[in-house]
Amino acid sequence: MTVNNKGLEFNILGSQVRLSAQQSEDAKAKLAIDLVQSEVEKLRHQNSRLKDTDIAVLVALKMATEKIEVEQDFKESVSSLKSGINEALEFIEVVSPGSIQAKN
Repeated sequence: MTVNNKGLEFNILGSQVRLSAQQSEDAKAKLAIDLVQSEVEKLRHQNSRLKDTDIAVLVALKMATEKIEVEQDFKESVSSLKSGINEALEFIEVVSPGSIQAKN
């Protein structure tokens, strides 16, 4: 990592990545770069014969897979939450008929 008046510069697989001064203050951008660099180093350690392009593709596939898993987990959690809310509303209606409609 290099710091200059234009921002931060990183080298990832031989490619210079520059974050502007405004972006360099963004913690998410730094975390993303750190994550990519960490994944690159893990793959290099596991197989030093991999070409940079292979490493880039493998890192992209790993991150895409993780993103898909997080999105699926989120959708399942939202669905479960909605189901729980509906069950709670039905229970309230059984215990105290008309109470939900009376508040609306």
